Amino acid sequence: MSNLIPGNQKDLAQENRVFIETLLNNNMPFKEIAKYLCKAPSTISKEIRKHRIIREHNDFSSPNQCIHRGQCHLRNVFNRAASCQKECRPCNACNRHCNRFEKETCGPFCMRLMSVGSPKRAQCRQERYFYKAVTADRHYHTVLSQSRVGINISEPNMEWLDSLVTPLIRHGQTPYMILNAHPEIKSSVKTLYNYIDSGALSVKNIDLPRKVIYKLRRPHPSFMTEYPDTNVVKMDMVVGCEGSHKVFLPLYFHCCKLMIIYLLPDKTFENSFASLTELERHIIFICFGIYIPL
Repeated sequence: MSNLIPGNQKDLAQENRVFIETLLNNNMPFKEIAKYLCKAPSTISKEIRKHRIIREHNDFSSPNQCIHRGQCHLRNVFNRAASCQKECRPCNACNRHCNRFEKETCGPFCMRLMSVGSPKRAQCRQERYFYKAVTADRHYHTVLSQSRVGINISEPNMEWLDSLVTPLIRHGQTPYMILNAHPEIKSSVKTLYNYIDSGALSVKNIDLPRKVIYKLRRPHPSFMTEYPDTNVVKMDMVVGCEGSHKVFLPLYFHCCKLMIIYLLPDKTFENSFASLTELERHIIFICFGIYIPL
């Protein structure tokens, strides 16, 4: 049945999770929520079970979680030398030391999902679950990001790739040459370099003929980090179709999100300079230096 629902294969977005939380707070069943989102009821059930939040038992008003606490009159369950005459059921440590302790549950519906609109929410002091859309969406993206970390290749395929690539690199060939000579390798040049850099292959960076001569790039401080109040103007040149010499010269002002586009007869420095000069004539020179820092 779920295959007939349009859009069923798409992942849930944050707006969908907010909608699920809202309808759960209105005590709507999973089947009705699935109809509104064009999803299968099992999809809604899996989403809630996977991203629900547990709320622990409230020990402030009822620290004793034993099912026999209403009829229990035991004393001195600690077996102290000086016998205690008080009943042990109001004590916080009764559940840890009593041999008759049985945890109170809600029967087959224990640990059920408790919505905001549930009439039993205020009276229930047992462990229960809640569904929060923001927390669920954050957990989903965290799991999605962690699942993409690492090498996406099986161990036998990695051994086969290592046995093929390592001898060729040690004979002086580059990854680009190896991929051109062996089309059966389904990886890109960048992927091979990443495998070598991460140590997945037997060959190391020192075996690469060109990489060892590159100097380590030192990180330079960002100009915008040192001067965050600088106005940024982006300039580009868009070339037309083949055979046409006319080009576009767009100027995008970040401060006001304004774009000015000049149509130039050809792609030359003289035409670009003339366009900036014309723009300078139309505005005051001081404003030109503020909004277009050169």
